[in-house]
Amino acid sequence: MHLLVLASHLFPNYKNPNAGAFVVEQLRHLKEFCDVTVFVPHPWVPPAVGKLSRKWQQYAQLPDEETVAGIKVLHPRRLVIPKVNSWAWMTVSVTLSYWRFLSHHLRFTDSPFHRFTHIEGHFALPDGFAAAFLGRQFGKPSIIHVHGTDIHTIPQQSALLRFLTAWALRHADAIRAVSSDLAERTVKLTDAGKQRSGETEKRRNGEAEKVRKVWVVPNGVDLSKFRLMERQEAKRQLGLDDDKRYLLYVGRLVAVKGLDLLLDAFAQLVQNQRDVELVLVGDGAERHVLAQRATTLGIRDKVHFVGAQPHERIVLWMNAGDVFCLPSHKEGLPTVLLESLACGTPVVATSVGGIPEIVTDGQVGRLVHYRDPREMAACIEEVLETPWDRQQLRNYVAERFSFEVVTRKLLEMYGSVMRDS
Repeated sequence: MHLLVLASHLFPNYKNPNAGAFVVEQLRHLKEFCDVTVFVPHPWVPPAVGKLSRKWQQYAQLPDEETVAGIKVLHPRRLVIPKVNSWAWMTVSVTLSYWRFLSHHLRFTDSPFHRFTHIEGHFALPDGFAAAFLGRQFGKPSIIHVHGTDIHTIPQQSALLRFLTAWALRHADAIRAVSSDLAERTVKLTDAGKQRSGETEKRRNGEAEKVRKVWVVPNGVDLSKFRLMERQEAKRQLGLDDDKRYLLYVGRLVAVKGLDLLLDAFAQLVQNQRDVELVLVGDGAERHVLAQRATTLGIRDKVHFVGAQPHERIVLWMNAGDVFCLPSHKEGLPTVLLESLACGTPVVATSVGGIPEIVTDGQVGRLVHYRDPREMAACIEEVLETPWDRQQLRNYVAERFSFEVVTRKLLEMYGSVMRDS
């Protein structure tokens, strides 16, 4: 089996070298069973433009090929227009980049690209659209991996984005959704009146046969990286106070993560729990607004904005925290919850998207059903006061979300697509 993976922004790239760490890990495990090549486009820089600025000169010097975690990564060149970075333009630009690259190489009979059995794109736009388009152009089965924002947010931004997303989903041979909630949303978006079951109909030996199209395969967690450590030792390495208890958030500081709710809940919690502090790991557009809110609530001295952290240090934060909190408005299947539980840290999260498919209420933490600071504060307090078996929390995710489990499910999906195409 030979996979061609399109991942323009969910893979380490020239703008974000830490992007798509979970995709890298997933492909690294798949690589044991099949050949994998990844396309991550780089900007095309005309020679004259490359002389105009240092930034464009650096773009021109980006490599055409490299290896990431043992995976071959190719960098087709795509047209980039300064200050034009809409999802629609990226979809056109990225798709044309891949099409031009493959069209050139497939002219040669000895091209390794003839061996590809599947083309798959991570995120509906732009790479899912590109996978569906290229699959039709070159006669290869296509698979789209949908992760959350590409289904529940981006298609709602304009009629054009909704059309492009729906076209991609309809023309893909299979769709992998990371949660059942996302699968249902995907089926509705694919066709509001048809194919409600997530199946398509194909003819085999002259007879109609139902073929599964939408597969629910969760994200995985790397148990070798996210491991149990003594909480006291993790705190020592991070310079945290061993006499305090810490609530932890790891992720982008953006509006959709709903961190205003967490600050409001924390302000109520510290009235009774004076040894508790809040650590926010990550950066984003809301950082200044959140810092101002913490000041207004009178909790600024107990809220620590530590900024973005190297990926290899996240395991320390996950072990140092007493409770991991995720107050999102929307989610797909958040990997951070799996990473927290793998480190033996219980969670409190809002009951949205695929979160209830991870958080069994009372078994690994608590679900917050309403955006009510009092409810969230009560849930956090309950989890703080519960004596958790950290190894049991780790076992919970290992049985359901390890990369070994996820890889078996993905291989089943690939086999089914090959048989039905």
